[in-house]
Amino acid sequence: MSRRRFDRVGFTLVELLIVVAIIAVLTSILIPSLGAARRQVRTVTCRNNLRTIWTGILMYAMEFRDRSPFLEDVNLSDPNADPFDPAYPTTVGNVLQPYVTPGSWVCPSAVAGFPENAGPGMWTMTYSFSVAGPVGKGVPYTSHPHANSGAPLDPAVSNYVHFDGRPMRLVDGRRYVSGSGLNQNRKGFWNVRRAIITDTLDGRPMLGKPRYPHFGQVNKRVDLKQARPQFETNSRTDTGGKRPAYHEFHADGENVDIYLTRFWAPHRPGY
Repeated sequence: MSRRRFDRVGFTLVELLIVVAIIAVLTSILIPSLGAARRQVRTVTCRNNLRTIWTGILMYAMEFRDRSPFLEDVNLSDPNADPFDPAYPTTVGNVLQPYVTPGSWVCPSAVAGFPENAGPGMWTMTYSFSVAGPVGKGVPYTSHPHANSGAPLDPAVSNYVHFDGRPMRLVDGRRYVSGSGLNQNRKGFWNVRRAIITDTLDGRPMLGKPRYPHFGQVNKRVDLKQARPQFETNSRTDTGGKRPAYHEFHADGENVDIYLTRFWAPHRPGY
């Protein structure tokens, strides 16, 4: 009888170990890239959210004589309140909801939001707005005795509020200098510029210890006039490299800017 030939089936232990090692190496290379890609997608989504919200604000203004919406923030006095609760008709969510695309109120990288006690994944709002004040305490721009006067007590001169029903031309993140006639409420060159809308920060921001939602190349600020060098020193945006930061939305007329920036902690320049 002739001897049968049996072909070898399967792999040796050495071959299996080599394959496993190759897979492990490829995985170690790909996982960081996939993580960076996910972060980038989240960043783009968040920036689009801010633009969508701003588009809703412009739509509101078109319906109301080119005025910014009068907004109050229930979460300034109650962090655990739902900003979309109908019981608070002047809150951001209720005023702007008809004008903003659903799903644009939550940043996919959010580290904080409202209602605060709802926890991650259950927040209905993760952005902060420059509003007139807590519910029931904000003063509409047209009700202020010094509105449109250009005097030091004019809200456009004395504070950075944006959403108090003021004319849209006064919404750009800077205070305004006093003047008269055609120079009334002309744009000033102050040493700070406040964001109109921002990501909500966690941690202890007012102590210079915030938690940031995003990670990437921090923008050098080009909109701060003479404050730029000091701001970049304080916020360490001049050191380069990728850093944790958050988005700030600014608008000046038709020009819209969204910056990835760090919290300005002037008393902690080394932070």
